[in-house]
Amino acid sequence: QIALNSQYLFNEMIVNAGATGTKEYIPVQFNFRKQWTSFPGSPTTQLISAHSAIAKKMGFGGVIFNDVSGPSRRTGLNINTSYQLQLDKRNNHKLGLGLGVSVTQHLIDVTKLTTYLPDDPAVLRGYNNQMVPDANFGAFYHYKDKGFAGISASNLVQLKRDLYNFENLLYNPLMRTYYVIGGYHFDLGKNFGLKTTALGQVIETGTWQADLTLLGTYRDMLWLGASYRHTDCVAFLAGGQVGPFKFGYSYDYTLSDIGKYSSGSHEIFLELQLSRSKTGAATPWMKRNRIYTPKN
Repeated sequence: QIALNSQYLFNEMIVNAGATGTKEYIPVQFNFRKQWTSFPGSPTTQLISAHSAIAKKMGFGGVIFNDVSGPSRRTGLNINTSYQLQLDKRNNHKLGLGLGVSVTQHLIDVTKLTTYLPDDPAVLRGYNNQMVPDANFGAFYHYKDKGFAGISASNLVQLKRDLYNFENLLYNPLMRTYYVIGGYHFDLGKNFGLKTTALGQVIETGTWQADLTLLGTYRDMLWLGASYRHTDCVAFLAGGQVGPFKFGYSYDYTLSDIGKYSSGSHEIFLELQLSRSKTGAATPWMKRNRIYTPKN
């Protein structure tokens, strides 16, 4: 019910509403993922997101998403807001408390289904175009631009509705999904660093998944690394930043049985960093290119 993302560490807001508005700049990001290429009906996901601090301690942002898998499609909008609590005098430690609301359109395209039985009632009654409201919550601790940790939950309302309007005993509700995320960026000398990130997901049905990612960075301008998703895949990540543009690519090598029939998964993202100040000094690329003149 919720799409995968191998480069979540570059956009924490998509898994935790408490991360809304935590950047010194405004990140506008486009993300595209094609899962299990060459596998018929494999999931395809597009995301567009942006968020910003709108006051001294408030954040606001949103995500537009489209997720297609076989005959089913989810298209919707998620709007997040957060409040950033200052935990120390220097304002190095903060705790973001975020709340989001969403509206999702669920759709089944019966023309893409081939049934064993003619006039199968599960198909004839399965076409349903529903707009489903929901909510999410997140608590996100962050230390400067070095470390972070958070817990969050999606599908809080857990609407007791059959998404596809089956008029029989079949039942298709939204299920709550819980996330735990954390990471730290270690400095390895003047120009190099190591970024470590972990993500755990649990659905109330008992299904769980865990990701561990290690990235080597060079002056925050280039990165290369790998990620392991438990029993699912090994992902290879690479990317960089040129001016206000950040971009990344990941390739997932599938470890499950689906790997016998697919060519892995591909994911790309492109981010535009907009300044919140007139001088643009808050954006990372401007900080790297500023020339400081010594005072007389």
